[in-house]
Amino acid sequence: MPGMMIHLAVAHEYDGNGDGLFYFANMAPDYTDARAIKDIIHLRDKPDREAALRELRQTLDLENPFELGWLLHLFTDWQWDTRVIPRYRDAYTGDGNWFLAYRPELGRISFKLFREEPWAREVWEKIGAAELNDTYSLTRSLPVPLELGWFARRVRARHERGGDEPKYFTVEFTENFARETAERFREWL
Repeated sequence: MPGMMIHLAVAHEYDGNGDGLFYFANMAPDYTDARAIKDIIHLRDKPDREAALRELRQTLDLENPFELGWLLHLFTDWQWDTRVIPRYRDAYTGDGNWFLAYRPELGRISFKLFREEPWAREVWEKIGAAELNDTYSLTRSLPVPLELGWFARRVRARHERGGDEPKYFTVEFTENFARETAERFREWL
């Protein structure tokens, strides 16, 4: 799965005028670090992830910005997992497990996008202004925690601390991925 700012780049490419709930929902499925829960939320426990995404799409209100954003997050992860991760894994030449190098690299490109993308500040202001505490009004069908505001603040604080420069992923690569994925999502819907 891509980093938070890559999710927001895809969301911004899909709807540059989206509201804070839409943008936040593009991060919300990652609210837990528990791998077993995350696999269920992301439909990775299903034998056919695309079919599971189509089934979920049928249950959601796509006029609801939170539900649309959640679906876009899952779609983006599916695209990243099938189009980007295999390329990274195959190109990896370091010592040891490729995944142990991959995770910090995601953080580095996410921090770089946070610092350098001209749309990032506005998107984060929208997320900060969104009402994230009343999950019932956000969605009736998605597995969201009771306190989403805490998660948004934690993600932003981590990005504000920043990190090193990415070694593999570039801003151009992530912008191309965002553009292509947003277009694929429009077609898929």
